[in-house]
Amino acid sequence: MVKRSKRIFPEAEVGDSVTVPIPAVDRGRSDPRNLIDIIKDKDDKGLYTIVVKSGVLQGKYSRNQFDVCTYSMHNLQDMNEECSISLRAAVRQESNCGGQGYIKCNCSGSKRCKTNRCSCFKARMACNSRCHALLTCSNKN
Repeated sequence: MVKRSKRIFPEAEVGDSVTVPIPAVDRGRSDPRNLIDIIKDKDDKGLYTIVVKSGVLQGKYSRNQFDVCTYSMHNLQDMNEECSISLRAAVRQESNCGGQGYIKCNCSGSKRCKTNRCSCFKARMACNSRCHALLTCSNKN
């Protein structure tokens, strides 16, 4: 089984671009299914340290937990190697809509979307079609 695993998952090198799958419970409906990362370090047990744009992912990953990309997508210099971050927090940083769920406000007028009573404005996000599709809004893009 070990020989088969080594044949299916060849060793990755430091600096390779990899994709780490995101579990369904950690991502929103419009978020990507994978994070594009870079291998920072490999220890003697075959465990890899992976870095994303917002920091170094907590924990170490074995070779079967990620896929190596055929070409490089990011440089190691573009990544933040100073702080440690969880996978869920990294997904939230790269998310299009702020994380696991959609925020909607249900405001009844255009003037209310300029105050902190509007949950979209309070979260520093633009109102979307789920909030109030037909009403004019000053907080829409």
